[in-house]
Amino acid sequence: MLKSVKNKRRLWLGIRSARAHTDKVNIMFFHGKTFNEHTVYPMHESHAIMADPKFDHNKKTVLYIHGYVEDPSHQSIHVTVDAYLTRDDYNCLVLDWSVLADGNFFVDAVPNIKQLGPKMAEVILDWFDEGLNVDTFHIVGHSLGGQMSGVIGRSVFKKSRGETQIARISALDPAFPTFYPSLGTPAVNKNDAKFVDIIHTDAWLYGIPISTGHADFWPNSGKTLQPGCPKRGMLLTLSDVGKKINDLCSHRRSWWFWAESVASSEKSAFHAAKAKSWDDFKKGRIDESSVTHMGNDCSTSARGDYYLQTNGLRPFSRGADGLNYTKVKYDINRTFVGDKTIRKKAS
Repeated sequence: MLKSVKNKRRLWLGIRSARAHTDKVNIMFFHGKTFNEHTVYPMHESHAIMADPKFDHNKKTVLYIHGYVEDPSHQSIHVTVDAYLTRDDYNCLVLDWSVLADGNFFVDAVPNIKQLGPKMAEVILDWFDEGLNVDTFHIVGHSLGGQMSGVIGRSVFKKSRGETQIARISALDPAFPTFYPSLGTPAVNKNDAKFVDIIHTDAWLYGIPISTGHADFWPNSGKTLQPGCPKRGMLLTLSDVGKKINDLCSHRRSWWFWAESVASSEKSAFHAAKAKSWDDFKKGRIDESSVTHMGNDCSTSARGDYYLQTNGLRPFSRGADGLNYTKVKYDINRTFVGDKTIRKKAS
C-alpha cells in the first residue's frame, strides 16, 4: 500500500534515532513495465547492477533519491518510477536510504547525508569504471534527497580529483532548514554537476528560497500555496491529515510536476520563460526568446530564473498557455471555481 505520511503527525524532533549505517542502504533497479518488477541490491553490492543482464548500457540512467521520512512504499517513489516506466529509454534506479532518512531531522537525517553522500559517490564512480555512461547519467532528488544529490555530485568531483563530474542533477524543492544559510553543508548548487536545474514549489518553508542552480524554476511563484493545495496545517508539521488541511501539498508538487514531465509523450509540457520576478511574469514581462521546458526535457543550456503557471489538478502542465498568467479563483476548500485570463505582452 502506498504511503503519503497520512495521519502521521511528523515532527522535526523526537522521532526514533536513525544513525548512519550504510550497510542498510539499498539500490532498487526497475527493469520491467510495473513497479513490482525490480531487483534490490544492497549498496555495498550494487556494482553488480552494471552486470545485470536487464541493465541496458545503451539507455540513459536516472537515480532517484527520496526525501525525509520516506521509504519505497511512499507515493512519491511510485509516481516517479511509474513515470519512467512509461518510457523505454531509461534505466531507472532508486536510492532507498529510508533507514537513514528518518529520525531527528537536525541530528540524524541531515548528518546522515554527509556520511552517505560520499559513499554513494564511490559507488557511482565504480559504475562509471564498469561501463556506465557518465554523459547520460542523471540524479533526481526531492527535498532532503535533493540536497543529498548535491553532496553526491561534489563528492564525485572531489574523489575523482576533478576528472569526473555528474552530467545533470535535478533538485525538486530541495530542503530549506539547515541549508540556507548553510550550517555545515552547502545547498545543492551549480558547481555540483555540469547542469543543475531546480524546481521550487514551497520556498521559505520546506524548500530553499534562493536560486542556486544553472536554471531555477518558480512555478506559480515557487511558494505555498500551490494551485489546488488546501490550507496548511502549520501545527501538524510534515503531515497530511485530510483534503482540507495538508502541510506537504506544495512541497510535493515538485515531484508531481517532475513525474508528469517524464511521462509526457510530447515536448510541450511546462513551458517556462525568464522574468525578473513573479510579479513581472504576472504582468506579461517575460523574455519570449528564453522559453524552455521545466522538468525532464529542460534544455541544458538554460540559465537563470524561469517562471510559469500550472493547473491546480492533473494534468498540471498548461503547455504554452502556462506563459500567460490566469487569475484563478478557489473556494474555501481550494476547489477551482473559475478563472480570468490576463493578457500579456513580452518585454
